[in-house]
Amino acid sequence: MIVVHHLNNSKSQRILWLLEELSLDYEIRGYKRLASGMAPPEMQNIHPLGKAPIVELDGVVMAESGSVVQYVLERYGNGRLMPDRNSPSYPKYLELLHYAEGSMSPPVIMVLLGNLMKVDNPAFKGMTENMARTHLGFVDSLLESEDYLIGREFTAADLQITFILQIAAGQGLLDARPRLREYIARMESRPAYQRALEKGGPFDVSFHR
Repeated sequence: MIVVHHLNNSKSQRILWLLEELSLDYEIRGYKRLASGMAPPEMQNIHPLGKAPIVELDGVVMAESGSVVQYVLERYGNGRLMPDRNSPSYPKYLELLHYAEGSMSPPVIMVLLGNLMKVDNPAFKGMTENMARTHLGFVDSLLESEDYLIGREFTAADLQITFILQIAAGQGLLDARPRLREYIARMESRPAYQRALEKGGPFDVSFHR
């Protein structure tokens, strides 16, 4: 049994989506954010970081979405949602799979936190928004001639990056990027994404901007 410790409005939504794309059986154990927006402390009883996602797989507890996605695909994917390892597309896929959290997420999250905390510092706002624009421009360029990030097929890289784009959209960072907004709409229209929403509950990463 795969167990997803699912925090509302969090990266664990990626894992539900992934498992639905693969038609795998799993159990959801749900948690709600505190009034502060933080995860409840009982999640630390499952993994010391107390963050989402936390997933139990093969008797192992994992807490990083990129590594969880990669492990699930290696263990249960049977070649789905990723290019063949010998394909020239595989290195780019692997790069983008981990780019979502490694490089793209931090500046977008900094913009989000600045807005939530009402940071009134022009230098901070200018720096964070400029960094975020750089990454959004990069992803935008990957979609100039394709519907997906890796050629013409949906992969787990799309799944990983969509979450960051949803946060960016919630902060108004995509107002001038129709291609990225259309891309999000395509991803959210996927049947597996819709099933994940039905099982995981309401999902909103605008955080009441």
